[in-house]
Amino acid sequence: MVSESKRRIEVAAAGLLARHGYHGFGLKKLSEAAGLPYGSIYHHFPGGKEEIAVSAITGTGVLVGRMISEAPADVFGTAATLFDFMAAKLAASEWTDGCPVGTPALDGGSDVEAVRTACVAAFDAMTAGFTQLLTDMGLPPGESYELATTVVAAYEGATLLARVRRSDEPLHTVSAALARLIRLSLAEVAVVEQKSP
Repeated sequence: MVSESKRRIEVAAAGLLARHGYHGFGLKKLSEAAGLPYGSIYHHFPGGKEEIAVSAITGTGVLVGRMISEAPADVFGTAATLFDFMAAKLAASEWTDGCPVGTPALDGGSDVEAVRTACVAAFDAMTAGFTQLLTDMGLPPGESYELATTVVAAYEGATLLARVRRSDEPLHTVSAALARLIRLSLAEVAVVEQKSP
């Protein structure tokens, strides 16, 4: 079982990674954000900054992937909720808090192999969640994977645009466009199934 202090460190690290990226967050800031003594951080994470970042990024990917895959079979509502969540998060942080996976991936965290691998795993978990939802709604697995990858890539791109523009418009625009794309994909499958003998 994860201790309360360790969980606080991971949550605080995810917040700092979302705002500052991998190279932009330090253990002193983390200690302050978690409200824990500096020594407590090394006690729980003897590997230091790299181990903490990997744990926070991996935890975020697992959590979001699980939330997506365990959602009712409604890819539209699930995707819209994800985009709306980020729009609210960015606005509340005055456009400084991005994605705790995407921001460190862009910030040179990919220079550190363990961090890059954690980012890949987190994106893969999100993609797998959407792939499962789309497959459950009737799309072939290969097509589901392609569309799920598109959803995750569009989400990260829209988050970046929204953050830079200081506007939630890109997130809402991309969310609506993805809903149309998913509807078209599902409609095409339905037409093919109707034509099949």
